[in-house]
Amino acid sequence: MKQIIITLQILLLFTGCKDIFKDDVLTLELEPNYSEQIKLNGYYYHFDSISTNVVVWVFYRNGIVCFVGTGKTLVDIENAFQNKESLNNIYTNKSAWGLYQLKNDSIITNGLFIYPGELRRISTISKGTILNDTTILFNLSIRSNNTINLRNDTLHFKQFNPKPDSTNVFIK
Repeated sequence: MKQIIITLQILLLFTGCKDIFKDDVLTLELEPNYSEQIKLNGYYYHFDSISTNVVVWVFYRNGIVCFVGTGKTLVDIENAFQNKESLNNIYTNKSAWGLYQLKNDSIITNGLFIYPGELRRISTISKGTILNDTTILFNLSIRSNNTINLRNDTLHFKQFNPKPDSTNVFIK
Protein backbone atom coordinates (compact mmCIF):
# COMPACT_ATOMS: atom_id res chain seq x y z
CA MET A 1 0.00 0.00 0.00
CA LYS A 2 2.87 2.34 0.85
CA GLN A 3 4.39 1.80 -2.61
CA ILE A 4 1.08 2.66 -4.30
CA ILE A 5 0.80 5.92 -2.36
CA ILE A 6 4.39 6.88 -3.18
CA THR A 7 3.85 6.03 -6.84
CA LEU A 8 0.67 8.12 -6.95
CA GLN A 9 2.42 11.06 -5.29
CA ILE A 10 5.26 10.92 -7.83
CA LEU A 11 2.77 10.66 -10.68
CA LEU A 12 0.82 13.67 -9.36
CA LEU A 13 4.03 15.64 -8.94
CA PHE A 14 5.07 15.07 -12.56
CA THR A 15 1.56 15.61 -13.91
CA GLY A 16 1.26 18.91 -12.05
CA CYS A 17 4.70 20.04 -13.20
CA LYS A 18 4.43 19.10 -16.87
CA ASP A 19 4.58 22.75 -17.99
CA ILE A 20 7.90 23.16 -16.18
CA PHE A 21 9.46 20.85 -18.78
CA LYS A 22 7.67 22.36 -21.80
CA ASP A 23 9.88 24.36 -24.15
CA ASP A 24 8.99 27.97 -24.84
CA VAL A 25 7.84 28.92 -28.32
CA LEU A 26 9.43 31.41 -30.67
CA THR A 27 7.74 34.79 -30.45
CA LEU A 28 8.96 36.35 -33.70
CA GLU A 29 6.96 35.72 -36.86
CA LEU A 30 8.63 34.10 -39.85
CA GLU A 31 9.33 37.03 -42.16
CA PRO A 32 11.44 36.73 -45.33
CA ASN A 33 14.37 39.12 -45.72
CA TYR A 34 14.31 40.78 -49.15
CA SER A 35 16.80 43.50 -48.23
CA GLU A 36 20.51 43.65 -48.94
CA GLN A 37 21.35 44.91 -45.43
CA ILE A 38 23.30 41.77 -44.54
CA LYS A 39 25.15 39.33 -46.75
CA LEU A 40 23.62 35.85 -46.99
CA ASN A 41 26.16 33.93 -49.08
CA GLY A 42 28.13 32.65 -46.10
CA TYR A 43 28.06 32.90 -42.31
CA TYR A 44 28.71 35.34 -39.49
CA TYR A 45 31.03 34.54 -36.61
CA HIS A 46 32.47 35.94 -33.42
CA PHE A 47 34.94 34.67 -30.86
CA ASP A 48 33.44 33.99 -27.45
CA SER A 49 35.43 35.96 -24.90
CA ILE A 50 34.99 33.34 -22.18
CA SER A 51 35.70 30.06 -23.98
CA THR A 52 37.70 31.59 -26.90
CA ASN A 53 35.66 29.34 -29.23
CA VAL A 54 34.26 30.67 -32.45
CA VAL A 55 30.45 30.97 -32.55
CA VAL A 56 28.72 30.82 -35.94
CA TRP A 57 25.35 32.13 -37.12
CA VAL A 58 23.93 31.45 -40.58
CA PHE A 59 21.21 33.78 -41.85
CA TYR A 60 18.85 32.76 -44.65
CA ARG A 61 16.71 34.81 -47.02
CA ASN A 62 13.53 33.12 -45.66
CA GLY A 63 13.98 34.70 -42.19
CA ILE A 64 15.50 31.64 -40.51
CA VAL A 65 18.77 31.75 -38.61
CA CYS A 66 20.87 28.72 -37.73
CA PHE A 67 22.94 28.97 -34.56
CA VAL A 68 25.53 26.46 -35.71
CA GLY A 69 27.37 26.26 -32.43
CA THR A 70 30.98 26.55 -31.52
CA GLY A 71 34.32 25.27 -32.65
CA LYS A 72 37.93 26.08 -31.93
CA THR A 73 38.53 27.55 -35.38
CA LEU A 74 36.61 28.62 -38.48
CA VAL A 75 38.12 25.61 -40.25
CA ASP A 76 36.44 23.36 -37.65
CA ILE A 77 33.08 24.97 -38.43
CA GLU A 78 33.57 24.75 -42.19
CA ASN A 79 34.55 21.09 -41.89
CA ALA A 80 31.35 20.53 -39.89
CA PHE A 81 29.37 22.11 -42.74
CA GLN A 82 30.77 19.43 -45.04
CA ASN A 83 30.43 16.51 -42.60
CA LYS A 84 27.14 14.62 -42.90
CA GLU A 85 27.13 13.54 -39.23
CA SER A 86 27.75 17.11 -38.02
CA LEU A 87 24.96 18.40 -40.26
CA ASN A 88 22.61 15.75 -38.88
CA ASN A 89 23.39 17.03 -35.38
CA ILE A 90 22.49 20.56 -36.49
CA TYR A 91 19.29 19.53 -38.26
CA THR A 92 18.03 17.54 -35.26
CA ASN A 93 18.88 20.16 -32.63
CA LYS A 94 15.94 22.42 -31.80
CA SER A 95 18.30 24.96 -30.24
CA ALA A 96 20.12 25.37 -33.56
CA TRP A 97 17.15 27.05 -35.25
CA GLY A 98 15.54 30.42 -34.81
CA LEU A 99 14.09 33.42 -36.58
CA TYR A 100 15.39 36.88 -37.36
CA GLN A 101 13.97 40.17 -38.55
CA LEU A 102 15.56 43.34 -39.85
CA LYS A 103 14.14 46.78 -39.07
CA ASN A 104 16.07 49.78 -40.41
CA ASP A 105 19.62 49.25 -39.10
CA SER A 106 18.52 46.82 -36.35
CA ILE A 107 18.40 43.06 -36.23
CA ILE A 108 16.43 40.90 -33.82
CA THR A 109 16.89 37.15 -33.43
CA ASN A 110 14.76 34.69 -31.52
CA GLY A 111 15.98 31.24 -30.51
CA LEU A 112 15.35 28.54 -27.91
CA PHE A 113 18.25 27.60 -25.66
CA ILE A 114 18.86 25.51 -22.56
CA TYR A 115 20.51 27.49 -19.79
CA PRO A 116 22.01 26.24 -16.53
CA GLY A 117 19.29 25.53 -13.98
CA GLU A 118 16.53 25.33 -16.58
CA LEU A 119 14.64 22.14 -17.42
CA ARG A 120 13.44 23.35 -20.81
CA ARG A 121 14.45 25.53 -23.73
CA ILE A 122 14.02 29.22 -22.93
CA SER A 123 13.08 31.74 -25.62
CA THR A 124 15.78 34.36 -26.09
CA ILE A 125 15.46 37.59 -28.04
CA SER A 126 18.78 39.14 -29.05
CA LYS A 127 18.98 42.69 -30.35
CA GLY A 128 21.72 44.21 -32.40
CA THR A 129 22.78 46.90 -34.81
CA ILE A 130 23.78 46.31 -38.42
CA LEU A 131 27.00 48.31 -38.79
CA ASN A 132 27.38 47.39 -42.48
CA ASP A 133 26.49 44.40 -44.68
CA THR A 134 29.32 42.32 -43.20
CA THR A 135 29.31 43.39 -39.52
CA ILE A 136 26.61 43.07 -36.86
CA LEU A 137 26.94 44.18 -33.23
CA PHE A 138 24.71 42.32 -30.75
CA ASN A 139 24.45 44.17 -27.44
CA LEU A 140 21.42 42.76 -25.62
CA SER A 141 19.66 39.44 -24.99
CA ILE A 142 16.40 39.10 -23.13
CA ARG A 143 15.24 35.68 -21.98
CA SER A 144 11.65 34.67 -21.33
CA ASN A 145 12.60 33.95 -17.70
CA ASN A 146 13.16 37.72 -17.35
CA THR A 147 16.94 37.65 -17.30
CA ILE A 148 18.78 40.27 -19.33
CA ASN A 149 22.26 39.77 -20.70
CA LEU A 150 24.24 42.80 -21.84
CA ARG A 151 26.61 41.73 -24.59
CA ASN A 152 29.22 43.08 -26.89
CA ASP A 153 29.36 40.46 -29.65
CA THR A 154 30.58 41.72 -32.99
CA LEU A 155 29.73 39.28 -35.77
CA HIS A 156 31.88 39.32 -38.88
CA PHE A 157 30.89 37.88 -42.23
CA LYS A 158 32.78 35.17 -44.09
CA GLN A 159 31.71 34.05 -47.53
CA PHE A 160 31.26 30.29 -47.69
CA ASN A 161 29.63 27.86 -50.07
CA PRO A 162 27.79 25.62 -49.68
CA LYS A 163 26.25 26.64 -46.39
CA PRO A 164 23.80 24.23 -44.73
CA ASP A 165 20.22 24.22 -46.00
CA SER A 166 17.64 26.03 -43.83
CA THR A 167 15.12 23.20 -44.05
CA ASN A 168 14.34 21.88 -40.57
CA VAL A 169 11.46 20.29 -38.67
CA PHE A 170 11.25 22.96 -35.97
CA ILE A 171 10.24 26.04 -37.98
CA LYS A 172 7.36 25.83 -40.40
